[in-house]
Amino acid sequence: MTNIWKKKSIFFDLSYWSTLEVRHCIDVMHVEKNVCDSLIGTLLNINGKTKDVLNTRLDLIEMNIRGELAPLEMGKRTYFPPACYTMSKDEKN
Repeated sequence: MTNIWKKKSIFFDLSYWSTLEVRHCIDVMHVEKNVCDSLIGTLLNINGKTKDVLNTRLDLIEMNIRGELAPLEMGKRTYFPPACYTMSKDEKN
């Protein structure tokens, strides 16, 4: 019998893919929702939804990229310089 599949999914390139018990049950609707939530949360800088947090900024320093985004200590607070993808209050409105 010939193989009916024409294409191999990119998911098979993931290191953990072979250990999943149910590989065929990816819920596309929830994957899209989670990606959209993360993207919108980061663009609008929504508290609790953004992925732009202290550890992310520290990772950038460790990788020696985007030095202008390094967190700044101001007294007891940590200030994040705005990234090019964040929106101002006027842009959000």
